[in-house]
Amino acid sequence: MVRLRPLLTLTALLPSAVLGAYKITLTPFNTLLVTNGGTSLLVNNSAILSGPQNTTVTPLQNITTGLSYTFLTPSVAKITLNTSSAFHGARFTSSSPSTRFFGVWEYPFNGKIDNEGVAFDLKGVGNEVGINWSNARAPFLLSSEGYGVYTDTLKMGSYDFTKNGEAQFIFNSSSLVYYIILPKLPTSNSTASSTAGGLKSVIEQYTALSARSEMPPTSGLGPTFWSDDFTLDFHGSVSNAQENIQDVVNHLYYNQIRATSTFADRPFGSGNRSWGNFDFDPVQYPDPEAFIKNLTDYGFDFQVWVANRAQKGTKLFNASSANDWLFPDDHPQGALGEALNLSIPEAYKYFEGQLEYFPSVGVKGYKIDRGEEGEMPDYVQNEQITLFIDLAYQTMVSKFGKSGFYSFARSAVDRSRAKTHVWNGDSHADFTGLAYSVASGIRSGLISFGIWGSDTGGYSRDSALGTLSPTPELWARWMWFSAFSPVYELMLGTNHTPWYAPYENTSTTAIMKQTSNLHADLTPYIKAYAHQSSKNGLPIIRALFLEAEDEDAWDTTDAYFFGSELLVAPIVTNGSEREVYFPKGPSARYLEYFDKNEIYEAGTTADVSANLSSIPVFVKEGAIIPRGDVFQGNAKWISNWTPELRLEVFPSWEVPESRFVYYDGEGENGREVEFVLRTEAEIGKITVDLRGFKVDAVEVFTQFIEDEGEDVQSGRGKTKKGKVTKFSGAETSEGRVLELYL
Repeated sequence: MVRLRPLLTLTALLPSAVLGAYKITLTPFNTLLVTNGGTSLLVNNSAILSGPQNTTVTPLQNITTGLSYTFLTPSVAKITLNTSSAFHGARFTSSSPSTRFFGVWEYPFNGKIDNEGVAFDLKGVGNEVGINWSNARAPFLLSSEGYGVYTDTLKMGSYDFTKNGEAQFIFNSSSLVYYIILPKLPTSNSTASSTAGGLKSVIEQYTALSARSEMPPTSGLGPTFWSDDFTLDFHGSVSNAQENIQDVVNHLYYNQIRATSTFADRPFGSGNRSWGNFDFDPVQYPDPEAFIKNLTDYGFDFQVWVANRAQKGTKLFNASSANDWLFPDDHPQGALGEALNLSIPEAYKYFEGQLEYFPSVGVKGYKIDRGEEGEMPDYVQNEQITLFIDLAYQTMVSKFGKSGFYSFARSAVDRSRAKTHVWNGDSHADFTGLAYSVASGIRSGLISFGIWGSDTGGYSRDSALGTLSPTPELWARWMWFSAFSPVYELMLGTNHTPWYAPYENTSTTAIMKQTSNLHADLTPYIKAYAHQSSKNGLPIIRALFLEAEDEDAWDTTDAYFFGSELLVAPIVTNGSEREVYFPKGPSARYLEYFDKNEIYEAGTTADVSANLSSIPVFVKEGAIIPRGDVFQGNAKWISNWTPELRLEVFPSWEVPESRFVYYDGEGENGREVEFVLRTEAEIGKITVDLRGFKVDAVEVFTQFIEDEGEDVQSGRGKTKKGKVTKFSGAETSEGRVLELYL
């Protein structure tokens, strides 16, 4: 939402840059103003900062050299600072103290999705309330006034949002480039995968300057099941980690729980703390290559934990110490070893060469950990974690190609989203951890780390409390949240495996099956948005205000749009009830998605309830939801498995036309198909255009149709309003245009 302000009256204006509807001007007061056609103030870059220290920067008073500003596109202005000072930055000021600023960090300080009152560096957050080490970050902020600011640097910097209506950043760099990004205006050649106007277009333009997520393999979306330590918690005849993982695989099969991958967290190698020799411990993994091939045959991709940490006594430490590649001893947390300085080409090349062992035996991706725990100086965190993600990516892409593997990191910066996806760190296994994880998912999307997941049930579990940690209730609520997350991943093991004690007599296994299988059935929908994210940078979990230009949408921290069709409101407290706000703009009404009985008007708030076998989810008028079994994964119990795709459509006379861009295929080798839903109220006609694409079934839900009690006429008889009409067979397999009449 763009709020226009009257242009400040100035006695004189210095030269301006104009391209299209926007204009940027340097004033006699050394501020930069962006206006709408020179009449209304959109952005007040109220100070350009420089100084010898980050604590002593001051506004430049007489700008004659070292500053340039111009429009790169009609809606992106580039500002360059290049002076003799060691630190540079900028301040942005609003005339309204109620202006909100978002972005920069994944971690939700104070449990909020905005940055009110926050001052912090662009670095790892550390141990905080709700989540430890929630560390995706980007030098990119969004303003509720409708613009964004991207600072293109990996140097260490700091952001300050402690003054109402003001945002400031300072970076340790004598040369600084930042961009002011305005909403993009629609053009005649806008496509279905592009955005026009609003903050969504600001994110699209930011990621065009920075980077966008690579399309993940379908297997990366999960469900994925893992353990913090597969060398513990043995059951039955299990005697090592390799057999323990196979035991999980077997139970998933016997319970018919869908899964696509698993991974070995540390410990798994032979080195000190199981890391640094680039191998598998022969006691725990006696035949890793055959074991990984067996997992592949069972339908599982397999990843391993990696980090830039040189444990003493390992190959990595010995080579690094001999060549002086290590950062000085800064006493990293947990005595887990120093990091290599990957800015040294020889160190980078050595590390990359050693990691190549893992893809050579069939490992398809990494869990990339650490990078912010004192193993290197803080001021190089952003540069070093980016280099490590780069080399880890290269070892995989050279073996499997783009989108042929799935890597994910807890610490990732800006352009690294192109080479890794994200999990949100070590969430606490309580409802605070769940609430913070929901906010973390929303915030991660605002900095365009859109392929995201959390440790279902929490990572930091404390059974010493005398109660199950997580409780069955918490685990159930988190499983439902993960079902409606881009990636579903769940930590088992160490007395936290649902089919073993102490959870075996709870509902946990049944709910895990229900939510895992639902996530698998939502794969067509999720994958379509993952592909869109790779093209336009938009996240799958979306803050309400990205879809709704609605003042009340700015305050919601515990509900989100999942794509643009579904409104998801996880229950993040004890009990079965919560309040839900239905934002204005995306839809005039919302239908409860599962039982399809209750309709809620936009702009209202309602108390809703859901037992442990459900979650509050609502669908927009005119929505098209692709679902189905399009990726087999571990479902080997299904004989003669073939992919199956169905569409759920929700027509409304209030929405004459809606479209959904489906993605068919893997990685970059697929194709887009645009399904179209049309309604013609004057003749009572509903049309579903499959565009010649084979679909196994189309289900038409008519709850949004206004006339109560009317019948919907199809080719096979009549369907009462509120009941589903299902098309299948030749009608859908030939990609026909389907028609219903009221």
